Amino acid sequence: MARYRPIILEGLLLQEGRQPVLQMADGGQWRLLAQGRQDHLLGRHVRVEGVREGHDIVAVDRITAR
Repeated sequence: MARYRPIILEGLLLQEGRQPVLQMADGGQWRLLAQGRQDHLLGRHVRVEGVREGHDIVAVDRITAR
């Protein structure tokens, strides 16, 4: 698995504890490393652009509502 690969994902933005997670349509989940607050996007379908940093981790560059 290559590390630090650019990635674009779409799914439902949720929160587990203090960490935002992206729930995919196929049931998969990505943990998001994002700066700032995304409270206004929780529970919405979003597009996440960032860099894959591990098996299920994305360092987020941008989150936009779909």
